Amino acid sequence: MRRVRIITIAMWSALIVTTAVQAVEPPTVDDAAFEKLHSLIKRQPGESRWMEIDWYPSVWEARQKAAATGKPIFLMAGSGGAPAAGC
Repeated sequence: MRRVRIITIAMWSALIVTTAVQAVEPPTVDDAAFEKLHSLIKRQPGESRWMEIDWYPSVWEARQKAAATGKPIFLMAGSGGAPAAGC
């Protein structure tokens, strides 16, 4: 009896969820509104200055470049065993 009750509750739940999902209409956006929104969220010039840096995946390459130009090395490593990157 308990098994029948569980199956009945599961079926009613699935029916309710399916009906609720089908009842929602996706919103529509006209082209002008989409272009305006897209221009606001896309990357702007000068926004990601860190991408303009020459990053070297090898510490040895970074050391050679730093020695040739007389500049210091900046090392960055992420958690989880990510490899070190120097610039």
